[in-house]
Amino acid sequence: MSRWLFTLRGRLTPSMADRWNGYRRFSGFDDITELVTLDSMMCPDVITDLCDDDWQHNIHEDFRTGLFRDADYLLHRQPLDPSLHQLIATCERPDGSESIPHGFAFCGYDIMDSYFGNSTLTNCGPIPEAFTPRDVNRYGLVEKLDAALKIRDTMRRLQPDDPHLGECDVWLLAQHLPRSDEP
Repeated sequence: MSRWLFTLRGRLTPSMADRWNGYRRFSGFDDITELVTLDSMMCPDVITDLCDDDWQHNIHEDFRTGLFRDADYLLHRQPLDPSLHQLIATCERPDGSESIPHGFAFCGYDIMDSYFGNSTLTNCGPIPEAFTPRDVNRYGLVEKLDAALKIRDTMRRLQPDDPHLGECDVWLLAQHLPRSDEP
């Protein structure tokens, strides 16, 4: 059974022209329409200061305090501007049997480093031995789980002692679909 977690992140879209164009040049991801990632530099946490109530809903281990067990809590905790923010549902180490939570749309698979700070897929630059820009979908993510696992395994083999590549792992990402009564 999958364990879904939720996080509020900033968005990176073409409307943010300077950052967007710089990112596309850096990554080589010419065909993306939006970047959806757990990478904290590319799509930073919206909640940067935790309040007392957050500790009843968030994860307390492995520097993952920006991950929460309850999407509704996050939607009530922080007002969202859909042009700047996104609610992401995520599942660590998916096995392909996951059902996307109601109200979310599948985006793809990200590959995060062992610190859960950087995406080795979206923020380590091109790694042609592991993947090319053709391997990512319109969100900058890998579309199929078996392809994401293959990329992860190749990265691990390339740099087994590096905490970014050597211990990276796959995360499934889905983006919240705003209801018609939300801004």
